[in-house]
Amino acid sequence: MIEGEVVELVDFGAFCRLGPLDGLVHVSQICDDYISYEQVGNRFIGKETGKILEVNNEVRAKVIAVSLGTGRSGKLGLTMRQKFLGKLDWIEADVEEEYASIEAKKLKASKDEEVIEE
Repeated sequence: MIEGEVVELVDFGAFCRLGPLDGLVHVSQICDDYISYEQVGNRFIGKETGKILEVNNEVRAKVIAVSLGTGRSGKLGLTMRQKFLGKLDWIEADVEEEYASIEAKKLKASKDEEVIEE
């Protein structure tokens, strides 16, 4: 897992600065939604979720490919398609959703126990 900043958007993906290196998140690896590149606003937008990725967004990603080269020519392939990856706002929403789901399961389990006891 790495955290970085989106430094450039192109029609095929987003480049993220990870200290001295940049990694590429291919458009197919940004999120599970259908993503379209909006050249005028220079951003990616999710069709169903409305998720927006822009330059200067802080993101968390997972390294899925490493191509070694000399100097700065090494390349990193990144993904943000899993839960708790992506723009930090998306991760916050995932955490809240997960917490709500856990609380709902606990509530259901306690109600089921009450019914069994009666």
